[in-house]
Amino acid sequence: MRMDGSLIWGLVRVVVVLLFIIPSVFYVTRWYAKKQMPGGSLKIKSALSLGQNKILYVIEWEGKKLLLGVTNQAISLLDQKVDMPTSDAEEVFEE
Repeated sequence: MRMDGSLIWGLVRVVVVLLFIIPSVFYVTRWYAKKQMPGGSLKIKSALSLGQNKILYVIEWEGKKLLLGVTNQAISLLDQKVDMPTSDAEEVFEE
């Protein structure tokens, strides 16, 4: 069985195209999944257990820090702070 040049060239082209398409599809699906994920800007900064089924959470969401009290029966907003961006000069004076 003899392989001619056009058959080998066609096989090489298919392999090259697959090496481009497979990683591209992988990264595009991961990017789309992250974009569609609800709560993407929601971060738990800290958690403190106060006993069985009682926890304080510091949550960062859209530039705000929220202090939440969580029990089996309820979730309560205890405090809320807005993060203010600090300049370099303010950081020097704070030290």
